[in-house]
Amino acid sequence: MSNLNTVLDVYGNRGYRTVQLEAGILLGKMNLCAYALRVGASSITFYDDAVATFFSPHATKENSMVSVVLSVPAYGKKAKFLEE
Repeated sequence: MSNLNTVLDVYGNRGYRTVQLEAGILLGKMNLCAYALRVGASSITFYDDAVATFFSPHATKENSMVSVVLSVPAYGKKAKFLEE
């Protein structure tokens, strides 16, 4: 989540793309880590006010930028860290 009002004040019209780029880089890292741990990962960048409402009051000034789901798939082997 990001405070788009602040980002747009600082970076202007390119602020949204800057935040999306940062979110994409973090998603890539999370997906690589999930793959290394043999867990599933699915992610999507989006903008939805309902997410900020759900996480309120902590996220009252924040805007949703990305959603990530990490889980052990029902098929295949268990994750390495679950075997220990």
